[in-house]
Amino acid sequence: MSSAHEPLPHAPIGMVLGLLDHLRERPGGREDLYKLGGPLGYEIDELLPATEAAKRLGFVRIASGDIELTDEGRALAAAEEKERKLRIRTRVLDLPLVAEIHAAALRLGGRVRRKAFVESLLEHFSPQETDRQLHTALSWARYGGIFDFDPDAEEFTLPALDLEPS
Repeated sequence: MSSAHEPLPHAPIGMVLGLLDHLRERPGGREDLYKLGGPLGYEIDELLPATEAAKRLGFVRIASGDIELTDEGRALAAAEEKERKLRIRTRVLDLPLVAEIHAAALRLGGRVRRKAFVESLLEHFSPQETDRQLHTALSWARYGGIFDFDPDAEEFTLPALDLEPS
């Protein structure tokens, strides 16, 4: 696994979207990073992963103590739900861990065992953090319709739509 060991920030997509919606209402789509927690109702341990996730996905940039929407962040914040999911899908598929799970499932007929990724991630993370990384990847991938998880088989699964020949 190449860069799949670069840790994902543990923030629910809904929290990231809430951050983008908040910034969209601010003049210039910008706010002092240190003022964010209050209006959003986030504690610092929730705010930091949400801002890092938004940054990692290319929706915000952070500089000189300010957080500002990127053009993609503005487009996402203004989009309806269906378009939001498509925009998230594109960005989440760029993340190495998600991309590798998706590619492996495509190669293997739409299903890939979770265990293969656990073993690889355990080379870089504790067992608890490995579970958290896979949970975050799955949560973001589910939102974008990239893959799901079958708990009985312990496998990541692709939607039937992705398996149809083009």
